[in-house]
Amino acid sequence: MPKMKQRGIDRVTRQWIRCPADERAARNGCRFDEERADFVVNWIQIYCHLYEGEYAGQLMELHDWQDEVTRRLFGWVMFSEDWDRWVRRFRRAGLWFPKKQKKSPTLASYGCFLLCGDGEQGQKVYSVAKDGKQAMISHLHAIEMIRRSPELSQECEINKSTGQITHLPTSSFYKIVAGDNPKSQEGLNGSVLVDETHVVDRRLMKILRGAGISRTEPLHIEVSTAGNNPDGYGKEQFDLGRRIAAAEPGYEDDQVMFVEYSAPQDLSDADLDADPVKYGKMANPSWGHTIKPGEFLRDYRSARTSLSDLLDFKMYRLNIWQQAANPWLNAGDWARCKQRYTEDDLAGASCFAGLDLSKTQDMSALVLAFPLREAEAFRLLAYFWLPEVMARAKAHLAPFLDWAAKDHLQLTPGNVIDYGWIRAQFRKLAKRFRILGLAYDPRYADDTTQSLEQGVLDDAGKVIEEGTGVPRVAFDQNLGTYAEPSKDFERKIIAGLLAHNGHPVLDWQVGHVKVKTDPNGHIMPVKPSRDDVKKIDGIQAAIMALALAKKSGNVNWYRKGCLSA
Repeated sequence: MPKMKQRGIDRVTRQWIRCPADERAARNGCRFDEERADFVVNWIQIYCHLYEGEYAGQLMELHDWQDEVTRRLFGWVMFSEDWDRWVRRFRRAGLWFPKKQKKSPTLASYGCFLLCGDGEQGQKVYSVAKDGKQAMISHLHAIEMIRRSPELSQECEINKSTGQITHLPTSSFYKIVAGDNPKSQEGLNGSVLVDETHVVDRRLMKILRGAGISRTEPLHIEVSTAGNNPDGYGKEQFDLGRRIAAAEPGYEDDQVMFVEYSAPQDLSDADLDADPVKYGKMANPSWGHTIKPGEFLRDYRSARTSLSDLLDFKMYRLNIWQQAANPWLNAGDWARCKQRYTEDDLAGASCFAGLDLSKTQDMSALVLAFPLREAEAFRLLAYFWLPEVMARAKAHLAPFLDWAAKDHLQLTPGNVIDYGWIRAQFRKLAKRFRILGLAYDPRYADDTTQSLEQGVLDDAGKVIEEGTGVPRVAFDQNLGTYAEPSKDFERKIIAGLLAHNGHPVLDWQVGHVKVKTDPNGHIMPVKPSRDDVKKIDGIQAAIMALALAKKSGNVNWYRKGCLSA
């Protein structure tokens, strides 16, 4: 009878430790089984054929990262008390690589092995992607691998209309599940293979979360390149995988494998330009094989001529996450402005406020800008509100409920924004800080800001809401008004003069805000599209607050002793 725990880490297991999570798992009794790893690698190379490109028709050979990852994924084992035997250690895997690394055929080979080589009766394997078209890309590799193998083609049937592959000896099947086909998501119970995780819908992945719960050795494998949706499921899993691999406190999980090949996520354009080959090799494990150095450099030189092309190059060829398609603000510049400070650190300090109110169902934001002694430097504090009904309805599109649980976002009752909550919060802040002025959009916030300044009386003249006395200044939402303040906002970020404390909602909005321009070069912030869930009200409120500070001549006020440090 095998033992659950080992007294120490054996030599072979020690050789396969790649991260702190592996070290901890080995000490918890997990070990590396070379025979299991060899079996899977050999099975793939004996039975799986490639079907496209210069190697079409040839047996698949696992090169570079493919051999390493396959052995790690299938070779690590742990003892299961439930099944009273050694089983695969990993139940989930996140594999993140740039383009052109053979991700799709590798994922398909795993699916073929689980279907035909793993030996489980009634196995169910699912090719998963955002939509049917993307799912078929990976699944087609599997279909062709089966067709081109003399052995596997005799054991399997392929449904020409659905693409489902059935392995007759074990009564197992391998089929497509797509995010745009809800019926295909019902009653799933098996192994899940996800292609291009960075674009899949959070709702789809929630359905698939328990797909293999009753299986002995299920696998949920996600393979992807970095994307440009910082609030999506993919980025969430990427960040989570990093924490698990690093064995951060609170993220201990012996059954999750995370593999990342990428250039530094904060790689600057100057550093990349100084040595593109260095970062190309770092991010591309198939360098010199499927990644030709000459082709890589040609792509880079072409991409340098356009900001959007360069961002795409970083994302697709270096596996660096981007904040949005054609974003206005540089993520690296914003990250360098982050500082550690809290409300308590700024208590009693003077500041200027910007308030961007929504109509009824949108997000609203208040940003306070605190001038520092350094000329033109500021610290920001941000506050956000959203109707609870809207937050719950759109929770699959952005982590509104997670933000609310951590007090980064206040949810007002019902399906419309409750301005009373915002007024109450502002009055509290006016007592905590010395707010010297409030910039507002007169379209939606005229009544609210008047109430904040002067207070609210009932019909009998009794005060029901105290006024703060904070003077208000209208800030029209047009290109002419926004032009110079928007450029000043951008300049401050680039120069490191606009500190923020890493508020996740503000970070999210910085990541996807775009700008509208006119022939005169005027700019103003705009969200990606009119109906997009991504909001920018925090950016607008920050620009308004800074514009008011500049209009008030705050830099010279220090010399007069009017503003505190």
